[in-house]
Amino acid sequence: MMKKHWLSGAMAAAVLAACSQTTDTPEAPATEAVSSDSMLDAFAAVVDERLTVENASEADLSALVAALPDYASLSWDSKSFDAGSGATVFENLAFGFGGDPEFGLNFEEAKVWGLEPDLLTARLGGERLTESGPLLTRLEGTNVSYFGVAQAFNSLFGTVMSSIEGDLPEGAEFAFDEFESNTETLVVTGVTLRPWELSPLSPEVVTDLDEEIPAEAITAVHIAQQLIAITRSIGIENNVSMGTEARLKMRQPGAEWSADFQIGMVGARDVQGFDVGAYVTRDYSGSQVNEYNSTAMPGEVISLSGFPAGFSLAQSESYGLSSVTGLRLDKAMGFLARSELPGMDERDLLSFGRWDITDYRSRLNDREIITADLAYFNADSFEWIIPSEFSFGMQGATLNTGELTGFFQVLFETFMDEGAAGLEDEADQAEATMVREGLQKAIDLMPEHGLDKLPFDFDLSASWDPEAGPSDFSLEFDADGFGRTAFELGLTLPDYAGLKTAYEAEEDNRETAFEELFQTTFAFNGARYEEEDKGGYDKLFGFANSLGKEYPDQGWGAMLGSMEPDQLRAYLGTMMRMGKPGAAAEFPPAADWIEAYASFLESGGTFAFASSPPQPIDLELIESMDDRDPEPEEIVELFGLTVTHTK
Repeated sequence: MMKKHWLSGAMAAAVLAACSQTTDTPEAPATEAVSSDSMLDAFAAVVDERLTVENASEADLSALVAALPDYASLSWDSKSFDAGSGATVFENLAFGFGGDPEFGLNFEEAKVWGLEPDLLTARLGGERLTESGPLLTRLEGTNVSYFGVAQAFNSLFGTVMSSIEGDLPEGAEFAFDEFESNTETLVVTGVTLRPWELSPLSPEVVTDLDEEIPAEAITAVHIAQQLIAITRSIGIENNVSMGTEARLKMRQPGAEWSADFQIGMVGARDVQGFDVGAYVTRDYSGSQVNEYNSTAMPGEVISLSGFPAGFSLAQSESYGLSSVTGLRLDKAMGFLARSELPGMDERDLLSFGRWDITDYRSRLNDREIITADLAYFNADSFEWIIPSEFSFGMQGATLNTGELTGFFQVLFETFMDEGAAGLEDEADQAEATMVREGLQKAIDLMPEHGLDKLPFDFDLSASWDPEAGPSDFSLEFDADGFGRTAFELGLTLPDYAGLKTAYEAEEDNRETAFEELFQTTFAFNGARYEEEDKGGYDKLFGFANSLGKEYPDQGWGAMLGSMEPDQLRAYLGTMMRMGKPGAAAEFPPAADWIEAYASFLESGGTFAFASSPPQPIDLELIESMDDRDPEPEEIVELFGLTVTHTK
């Protein structure tokens, strides 16, 4: 029987979680993909709706307030009833937790329709745990903000720091100086309570894993399980917030950290615990700054952060729109809440969904480093915890190599300045100056040769057939004006049934079972590497030529400065061909392969190295060769090797 103190605190927190301006628990039932524009329109309609409920009555929270545990509170300055709309209106509605200090969430004004607190009140008393039921129809909040969070964290930090004080440098501290967030408008509709599930992990189970695990770790696990249970007990039809701003500032060993965030809109739909039907964020921008100081660990002389004192690192990113669909984690999190592990019979266990971000921008110290029209991540196909399909990529992206190099120049010079203070030898100082000047010259030459920006499309994908085992992996990087590189690999891996049998073997035999499974099922089906020159080599060699001219008194500079790009290409091709005789003596087909690549270096075009074996290369085929070394021609035929250069 569950103890009531576990339940009462958790269910009190459920009120806060259900009405928070942001949600960590979105849901995605198996619905068809919906466009981001239609989702934005749907969320805008939720905010704009003017709900009127006839024959409504004023909400009564007296029983709920009385059922709250001592460390939770629900309060308001005033309450009134709007008979025209049927809403109960609260001024300065606050959900608080803890006592010294108290922290929580405050609504400057909150309008509530259809509040039915009976089920929640019963649960706070440990009753009606398996039921589902409505909590409220609609909540509208204005100027929703947190209070007391910095003080609560600082109290926690103080407890932790006191236990490790001897391991930190004098004066080191963790403390929030600021932790503020405000949302102009919040609308939540269709809040329901789902069945409650929580079985705290037994300390004996943890001890069996490792007897040295401290009691604090078990407590942390129990808190995490309670938070999971709270989240899983909540369902939300829509959760939309508009105009969110946050500001955080923190002192930590080695640095002072601050962050700012602005979000135009966040919308979540069909939330069922850790599942989400759709989650959209519009007009996001955020930045964080680390100001490094000289705090060092006892006995150390370098900064605890690894950066010189006084160095500042600012990072920021923004995007126009982010959308997530098909996120399904609730079933898997349910096993954690119940202190269970899901068996391999649970094939439909989870999905990380499909993510899209448009108009992405990232900066380092006010230098725009990377932009992308679209970035995507797809991981919505799993068998148990094994992904069967996966893809990640960017379209219309640009890496600002000049800006990135400039950032590293500043970082490099910062470290050099710190190191140069200890240089007394004039030769060392001269060498440091030469390195600094050389880096600057290289940066200055990049725009002239078109190397300051790298536009590209990128895609990484993988798939695995759980019923038969064939698996494909591919990578393509296409940089307009530079080149295209593509790689493909085909394998046969164990199927799901084989993996399940090996996994369910006796613990002492499990490792052997997996080894035998891979030995009997693994096969190489083919591979291909392809490189297309779209001007990148000429740009790179032109840059090398110009840089060499800056150092005519250096051997390498004199050589590079005397060769134009076409001459340098021919030189590299000649150098490649010099290795042909030796390679041919060991493996005759390699001579033609070297020639193909040398020709590619000289004249551009497309170079491809492919393996298309007539039959999969597996253990049975290898063992059939009777421990003899195959001839080169046999290897070429066995693997179906081809090397080509096309102009």
